[in-house]
Amino acid sequence: MTNLASQFGRALSAELGPDFSTHQVSNDVVFRHLNPSLLSDCFSWDGLNEILSRGSAIPADFFLCAQGKRLPEHQYKTSLDGHQVFDLPRVFALIRSGATLIIDSLDRIHPGVRAATDDVMRITGETAACNLFVTFDDAQAFDSHFDEVDTFVVQLLGTKHWKVHGPSEEFPLPEYGDSDPVNCPDTVLFEKTLVPGDVIHVPRGWWHTVRGGGETSLHLTFTFTRRTGYDWLRWALRQALSRAEIRESIDRTSSPERQRAQLEGIVEAFLAEAKNLSLNDFFTAEHRAAGGRDLASLPWDVSKARPREHDVVELVPVLPPLVRTEGDQVVITAADQDFALPAQHHPTIEALIGARRLTVAQLAARAGAPVTAVSALVAALLRCQLVTVSGADAAREDGGHEQ
Repeated sequence: MTNLASQFGRALSAELGPDFSTHQVSNDVVFRHLNPSLLSDCFSWDGLNEILSRGSAIPADFFLCAQGKRLPEHQYKTSLDGHQVFDLPRVFALIRSGATLIIDSLDRIHPGVRAATDDVMRITGETAACNLFVTFDDAQAFDSHFDEVDTFVVQLLGTKHWKVHGPSEEFPLPEYGDSDPVNCPDTVLFEKTLVPGDVIHVPRGWWHTVRGGGETSLHLTFTFTRRTGYDWLRWALRQALSRAEIRESIDRTSSPERQRAQLEGIVEAFLAEAKNLSLNDFFTAEHRAAGGRDLASLPWDVSKARPREHDVVELVPVLPPLVRTEGDQVVITAADQDFALPAQHHPTIEALIGARRLTVAQLAARAGAPVTAVSALVAALLRCQLVTVSGADAAREDGGHEQ
């Protein structure tokens, strides 16, 4: 497994242990406590103040909620030089009156949250995102509700009171499920006021009631979307497109007998293809398609110079990419693309995948390869958007962590 990138990710993985992924995920409320100091690289008031001072959270989604409803943007935004920006006095006034500040997809705009979110993907093997909730006093953003995704809730600062009630139906999806609050079970399976460092896993479809703990509260919700039978069926249907019966136009004007025969042909064609597909085929296809975020590495993205031995190279794909040898080439598969390189680079590629982030010199030492050869390889991987390169200062900021 590739190294985890954040203090939070390493601490969460250690606290969850192997039983989480095999027995508890999606099945139980799981409570853990992390050292609050390990969350300092995630998010803080300084990070929020910087976003607010910029006037925009795009491409993340900033909004305010009160009494279970999302407030209209005109109540807290204003126009500046043709752009919609935060009207901070009105934002603060609404929060004082009980509104909750929410930023969905915070991982798109904050490096620390991005690193933590990517670690959640590595821990769970699923697509993940991170949302921020900021509450004062005992405010409540939403009525009792459930999420159609699994979550980790991480209390960063202040307190938040949680009640988890359990599910009212099995395995709801965005396309299926009744989220009317009247369906919330009366039974409370878990109740606790979270303090900094507390983490809970709330399974998909489990109702919860949440409000501020009487003071300021800043918490992150990491969502991760596990694949379902519905996802497999949609993928399997794409694999069946080689069958003419699947692609044929459906006849609106034919007789009922002809329509019934056509439908039977469609079903039979699909089943003929689907019975030869396994869940592992689906997981392998997803792994092949897995990539990383679009990240800039100036000046190296444009410069003709090669990275130096003290520059830091970091793997871009969130999950370890697939690697195979074909003759005199080593092939890396990421984002549904194959990248072929001379086979002599195989040890260096495996060392990079294992370490994820290290200097060019460290990578050369681990692979037993010359620094010049590794620098040339890193330059090639950079052009393929498989790595990023940053200065030595980045290594010092990371604390030189190695595993």
